[in-house]
Amino acid sequence: MSASSALCHVQTLETGKDVRAFCAEFVPAGTFGRILIKPNWVKHQENPVFPISALVTSSDLIEAIVDACLEKYPAVEEITVGDVPLQSCDWDLLVQQAGIHRLIAKYEPYRKPRIRFCDLRRERFRLESGFMVPSNGNRAGDPRGYQEVILDRDSHLEEISDSSERFRVSDYSPEETTSSHHSGYHRYLIAKSALECDLFINLPKMKTHQKSGVTGALKNLVGINGNKAFLVHHRQGREGSGGDEFPPDLPKLFVLQNRLRSMVQNRSRLAFSTLRMGWRVLKKLKGIRVEGTPGNLDRNFYIGSGSWYGNDTVWRMIYDLNRIIRYARASDGRLDRVPQREYIAILDGIVAGEGNGPLQPLPVPLRIIAAAEDPFLMDTVMARLMGFEPDKIPMLAHRREFDDPVWGNFEESSVPILLDKTLYTGTRSLPVLHPFRPSPGWKGHIELRAAQGAA
Repeated sequence: MSASSALCHVQTLETGKDVRAFCAEFVPAGTFGRILIKPNWVKHQENPVFPISALVTSSDLIEAIVDACLEKYPAVEEITVGDVPLQSCDWDLLVQQAGIHRLIAKYEPYRKPRIRFCDLRRERFRLESGFMVPSNGNRAGDPRGYQEVILDRDSHLEEISDSSERFRVSDYSPEETTSSHHSGYHRYLIAKSALECDLFINLPKMKTHQKSGVTGALKNLVGINGNKAFLVHHRQGREGSGGDEFPPDLPKLFVLQNRLRSMVQNRSRLAFSTLRMGWRVLKKLKGIRVEGTPGNLDRNFYIGSGSWYGNDTVWRMIYDLNRIIRYARASDGRLDRVPQREYIAILDGIVAGEGNGPLQPLPVPLRIIAAAEDPFLMDTVMARLMGFEPDKIPMLAHRREFDDPVWGNFEESSVPILLDKTLYTGTRSLPVLHPFRPSPGWKGHIELRAAQGAA
């Protein structure tokens, strides 16, 4: 077996030139008119403990990808770099913190191809005392608009749609979520820049994640959907009642607090503010932590909204979005039988994130990047390098259910992976580059040592 046969390539970076050389090598050959580069721009930095370098995709990597595209595709007409951040993201602040402003200035003179950096949100809000308030100066999101994509019975959520009245996304209207997802009916609102591209370049950030265990190439696709309310994250209630919102050992007091919050958040600002003050006092008295600082992760941490290893919902939504980017037609939003666009994933592990990700990542300076055409393989390799057991992470354990002739269709024991200059046979032979601390709701359930101890 030769190095050229490897299906996933991982490289440790020594210099900035290594990033450029890697990107130039793995951007696929071909002729493309429109390219979408999809970074992880989830949110601006709010606390230096969780730095922007661990929170979003490196602008150095984005720049290397854009330059590789300019060199490799002389006939390209348009390059869009875009994502759908959280509704509460301060876009202007993120642009400054992440160095996106530097890239905008560098490429602004280009007219052919046109190079755009886009906040693909349809609407912007700011968070005020727990309330989502429309942000002044709202700008239209995707300049190409949005396309409803129709999955209906082909959705991976269909299997659990008998309890669709429980589908939830924290801080978003349950009515809007359940109106877009119920038995036999599943719809997403996808940015047309994603559907109309000829080449989709996925630039995920290597991080842990509250709801999916890890976030990499697969989870990064949430940023192609223009309306967050369409993205089902969990099912309301405990396991015994048909939900997966809370772990079974969560105190009833936490469940009650969550129910009261849901009831009053969109009804009475006064009642909600009073409830928030009471909850803050209670957290202090009980020693409950919600911020994933190094000292807090091992303490009494609040776990809710599907942020634990028993979440059996979010992986289904993630699979839907990956099926969309692979097969959805731009013309009518329906799935085709053949892939509709070229795809490559290049992972940013330059500064990775551990702990209570994705919004509270503690920095891990790994200085690696990786490339693969299969997002399932990319994330399986990533999980192993982080010291996690892929079979314990639902998003990876169910890969055969994606039912694709290529994506997810590999044997973990024999797939070839090139790490630096060493060819490994199978993901289980890979070394752990750093034993990542998982999100509190996953602690003790996905680490390799925990999985081996239970075997």
